Amino acid sequence: MAEAALDRLTPEQVIAAGTPLPRLYIEAAPGSGKTTVSAYRFGLQRFALASDPRAVVAVSFTRSATAELRARVRAAWGRSAINPPHRIVTLDTVVYDLLAHLLRTNTLQWPGGHTELEVLDTWKAHYPTRYTAREPVVELEGRQIVTAHAYRHAKSNYLAQPDFDTAVYEGRCTHDNVRAILEQALGEPEIVDCLIDYFATTMRALIVDEIFDANSLDLAVVELAAQAGLHVTVVGDPWQALYGFRGARPDLVPTLIDRADMATRQLTESFRWRTAEQEQLATALRRSESTTVPSASLDGVDVVLAREWKPLWNTHPRVLPLAFRSASGNTQEAASTLLLNQLTRSAFGEHATYAADAAATLRLDDDARARLEPRLDAILAQLADSDDLPATLADLTAAIAAESPVRIPRRHPDHIDRLHQLRIRLLRPFDDLVLGLTTHQAKGREWDAVAVRLEDSDTRALLRGLDRDNEDHRKLYVALTRARRRSLAA
Repeated sequence: MAEAALDRLTPEQVIAAGTPLPRLYIEAAPGSGKTTVSAYRFGLQRFALASDPRAVVAVSFTRSATAELRARVRAAWGRSAINPPHRIVTLDTVVYDLLAHLLRTNTLQWPGGHTELEVLDTWKAHYPTRYTAREPVVELEGRQIVTAHAYRHAKSNYLAQPDFDTAVYEGRCTHDNVRAILEQALGEPEIVDCLIDYFATTMRALIVDEIFDANSLDLAVVELAAQAGLHVTVVGDPWQALYGFRGARPDLVPTLIDRADMATRQLTESFRWRTAEQEQLATALRRSESTTVPSASLDGVDVVLAREWKPLWNTHPRVLPLAFRSASGNTQEAASTLLLNQLTRSAFGEHATYAADAAATLRLDDDARARLEPRLDAILAQLADSDDLPATLADLTAAIAAESPVRIPRRHPDHIDRLHQLRIRLLRPFDDLVLGLTTHQAKGREWDAVAVRLEDSDTRALLRGLDRDNEDHRKLYVALTRARRRSLAA
C-alpha cells in the first residue's frame, strides 16, 4: 500500500521522507505536503527495524493535528503501524510520560505518594473558580513536589487554595502543572540523566510536527531525545511561527537544529496554488519582496481572516466570526458563546471556537448542553424577531442558570453588544454569511478565496517586504497563503 503511494510523491518529498540520516529538519512551505511526508517518514522508521521493540513516536501540539497525522499514517501504512508501543500523540502526553517515569522510579515524590496522575485540560470544568491574581501552583522542593501560590500581574479564574491542595493530594493536576514541575526538574543533572536513559530504553525515533510552535520546555525535551541517541525529525516552517503569545520560542529552534547536528531538507513545491496569481503572491511574500493585495467585495469569498476577533465583528455585517474574544472565564461571555455556537453550527456546520471552553466555564456536562440546545434555538429565534435585547439577555441568563451552578453577573453593556452583533447577522439569510476566523484558527487550513482584514500597518509592511523575524509579519504571511485561488484585502 505504502510503496504504491510513494510513486505519487515528488522527488523532494521522497528525499525528505526517506533519508536515512538520523537527525533531520524538514522545512515545509505552505501546501507542500508536510503531513504526508511526516506520515511516510513515520512508517518507514516504524517498519525499518521490526526487531527493535522500542517505540517510534510522532508528536504535534494539538489533538486535531495529531488526529490528522494518525489518519494519514493509517491510510498509508495500515492500522498496525500504530500498534503499541508505536504511537502518535500530543507533546503534552510525552511530557507527562517523563514526569510519570520520575514518579514511578521515586526520583520525584508527588503529594499523597501518587505515581500516576489524572491530568485535566482545565480546572474550571471540574471545580469552582474565582477571579483573582493569586494562582495556586505546584513547586519542587528538593525531590518533593509541594503546593504553593504565586501572584500574577493580571487576574484570572483560579481555584481556591484549599480546593487546589486537595485535588493535588488526590493525584489531580493540569498539563500546566505537569510542565511546571518538569521544567524545574530539568535543572538537576541527575534527573536529566534519568530522562535520557528513559528515552534510550523506550524509544528509537521521534518525529515532531510544527516545531516552531514549541516553547523552551518542548525544545529541551526534543534535545533530550537527541542526546539519548534517538533518530529525531523536526518539521515546520519559520514563516508560520505564530504562537509567541503562548510561549513559543521559534528563535531557539535554529539552536536546537545546530546542537543536535540536524541536516536540512526542504519542501518548496506547493500543491495549494490553483492560479498563477496566487502562486506569485506566495513566492513574493516568502522572498520579502514588495507586494500589494487587491480589494474586492465579499461575493465569492469563503472566509475572512484577521489577527484578532474584534476586527472581524467590525469588518462587515455579513462576516460571522467563530468567537467573540477569547477562551476567557467570563461567565456572561461563555453564555453568549453557547448562543453563538448554535448560530455557527446552523450557518456553517462549525462549532464556535471556544464552545467547549464556555461549557467548562459554566460547568455544563454533555447532558446539560443537550438540554439547553432547544432553549438556545428559541432564544436565537426571539433575537431575530425582536430588538428587545435586554429581555433576550434575561432569557439567555435564565436558560443557562437552569443548568449551570455558576453565577452569571448582572447586565453589562458588553453583554448587550454581543446580542446586537448576533442580531444583525440573524437578519441575513444563512447563505449570505461569510465565515470569520483569526489567523491562528486558520493555520493549517485552506480555501479557494480568502479575504484578509488589512490594517494600514499591514499595507505598509507588504510594500516594504515582510520580515520573517517579525511575528505580525508572519501572521500576515499565513493569512495570505491560505487561498488556493485568490487572496483579497477586506
